[in-house]
Amino acid sequence: MYSMTNLIFALLLGGAIGGFAGWYVALNTRGDNKRKLILDLETQLEQASQSRADYEAEVAEHFSETADLLHKLTDDYRAVYTHLADGAQQLCGDQVSIAEAALTAPVEDTKPHLVEVAQPLDYAPKKPDEQGQLSETFGLDKSNSSAA
Repeated sequence: MYSMTNLIFALLLGGAIGGFAGWYVALNTRGDNKRKLILDLETQLEQASQSRADYEAEVAEHFSETADLLHKLTDDYRAVYTHLADGAQQLCGDQVSIAEAALTAPVEDTKPHLVEVAQPLDYAPKKPDEQGQLSETFGLDKSNSSAA
């Protein structure tokens, strides 16, 4: 019937074609998954960095607007105080004295009003006429030591 060499040749040829086809399909599908995963990760990274940049811009805008509003609030308080001071001056005359210094911006003192702070000591400081606590004779009576 069939010769053994033809059968072995057909078996080897079919195995080679099947192995090559399997290798090609596995290489292409695995590569597509990795490429797709890499593209997805790059997209997520780009979205995260864009989201962070948007957030930082919102924070900067918020604090800038807050500073502007506080400045406006300070000016409004100054205007209300000036209005009240002018009204008190006109209505009460010399009975009320309003300091002009309160209407101007406060001047920063060059000297801070802080108490001098020193690091806490982990020992009791000795007085000039006493021996220190680390002295060998600290706390010993000389009369008892000479009797022994």
